[in-house]
Amino acid sequence: MSVLVTGGAGYVGMNVVEALLESKRAVVLLDAGELPPVIQRALQPFGHQLQVVRADIRDAGAVDALFAKHHFDGVVHCAAVTAGRERETRDPQSSIEVNQLGTLNLLDAAHSNGVRRFVYTSSAAVYGESLYRLARIHEDSSPVSPVSLYGITKFAAERMCVRLRELRSFDVVCARLGTLVGPWERATGVRDNFGTHSQLARCAMKGETGVLPAHAVRRDWIYSRDIAAGLLLLLDAKTTRHAVYNLSAGGDWGPVDRWRARLKERYSRFDWRIAVNGEAPNIGYTDRDRCPLDIGRMVSEFGFSPRSSEDAFTQYLEWLARTPDAYG
Repeated sequence: MSVLVTGGAGYVGMNVVEALLESKRAVVLLDAGELPPVIQRALQPFGHQLQVVRADIRDAGAVDALFAKHHFDGVVHCAAVTAGRERETRDPQSSIEVNQLGTLNLLDAAHSNGVRRFVYTSSAAVYGESLYRLARIHEDSSPVSPVSLYGITKFAAERMCVRLRELRSFDVVCARLGTLVGPWERATGVRDNFGTHSQLARCAMKGETGVLPAHAVRRDWIYSRDIAAGLLLLLDAKTTRHAVYNLSAGGDWGPVDRWRARLKERYSRFDWRIAVNGEAPNIGYTDRDRCPLDIGRMVSEFGFSPRSSEDAFTQYLEWLARTPDAYG
């Protein structure tokens, strides 16, 4: 039996697809868009172990047909519209349709076809303002107050997952993801804000100068491969004690200074400076300090152990060297 990964060519999804393929599993990658050459090249060695299906999760008929054709053991649902402010203003409907109604289509099809485990990739964005007001975030005790349309729709879809888990005795589990750093962040057409580390990497590979805000942002970034590893732990566990788990590094990586230095060592034409005299930064302009997510549930229940920032940076640099067209 195979595992379905929705949004499989996106940031989270592609890391999950690679982790599954490397563990010798059969995978169906579902995505609404064309696979760019860089992803096609990465997936080519896996041959018949992987099937790629192009479909829109808003189309209930297409989703039902997919589940009728394949016998999925598990689903890792990563497809989402990650809207920025401009898209929220211009097109709120797409966020609601994809993030909520698309999720419902998948839940219905998975339940009807006897899927063993459904893993929903939620987001720390559901905590909203709590991320900027508390010292540490816990799944059950920290207030959930999403602000962005992305956070609101992810929380609505998450609550739908939890409710149907109860009503249908359906094995659904939700992971609230921290801020990813690492391979496969790209412009997919539904992801509006690039992370600071990806912005710096793209700038370094092009030999450009990054202009950063004066304030060095701190948050619990986590390597994208570790996110995939955590999601596979949730997928494969015999049982899960909870319906919701925080999935992040669990602590503060510190500001991006060390990443800038590592990039400078590798890409000599790259440079950076701090914005002055009202100058607009071109790097890190969407980030704010955030408190860490508590990952005690993932650690105690599944032995989750994310790597250090230095190990993450080393492996990220190795991936960039192997993938020179990662950012176009």
